[in-house]
Amino acid sequence: MYETLVVFHLLSAAVWIGGTVALVFTTVPVLRRLPDRDRADTVRAVGRRWKPIGWGALLVAAASGAWLAFGYWDLGDPDTLSTENGKLLVAKGAIFLTLVTSAALHDFVIGPRLNQQIRTGAPRTLLRPMQVAGIWSFAATLVLPILGVLVGT
Repeated sequence: MYETLVVFHLLSAAVWIGGTVALVFTTVPVLRRLPDRDRADTVRAVGRRWKPIGWGALLVAAASGAWLAFGYWDLGDPDTLSTENGKLLVAKGAIFLTLVTSAALHDFVIGPRLNQQIRTGAPRTLLRPMQVAGIWSFAATLVLPILGVLVGT
C-alpha cells in the first residue's frame, strides 16, 4: 500500500508541477502578445481545460500526502514532530496549504476579476495581486518536491 500511495503522490505532483511550469514558460509569454480581448478569451479557455486537471492532481497529492504523513510516517505522534522528518513534513504541509490558498485566489478570485477588467477595458487594478499570487504559487510548487526528497532520504 505504501508504494501505491507514493506512486499516486509522485504522479499527481508531476502533473501539477509540469502543468504549472508549462503554463508559466509557454502560455503566459504567448498571452502577453495577444490583444486584450483575445487574451481574455484565451485565458478563460486555458483555465477551463487546466483547472480540472491541475486541481484534481492537487487533490490527489493532498490525499496521498496526508495518508503517507499520518499513516506511514506517524506525524500524529508528538515524538515524530521533534524529528527531522517530522519537521520537514510539517513545513511541507504548511507550504502546501499556502500553495492551495494562493492558487485558489489566483484561479478563482483574482483571475476571473482581472479577466473581467481586461474584457471590459477597465483599469487593471488586480494585475499586481494576480502576479504576486502566481509567483507565490510557482515558488511553493518548486519548493514542495525539494522537501519531499528531503523527507524521503
